[in-house]
Amino acid sequence: MAEKLEKLRREGKTLSDVIKRIVETYEELEDYIDEKWGKLQRDKEKFIDLEDYASSRGL
Repeated sequence: MAEKLEKLRREGKTLSDVIKRIVETYEELEDYIDEKWGKLQRDKEKFIDLEDYASSRGL
């Protein structure tokens, strides 16, 4: 684990800085995923169900 953190560390940065950056990135990704998931849930009526599509095509 420490080796992976060392690879992520930039010159002049402490491992604490690296961990802080990882946490910030995680939080940003979590917010992005939540936003996209919410949009998908709001817009799901626009999409056709795969089973309905397959049956309409005779698959």
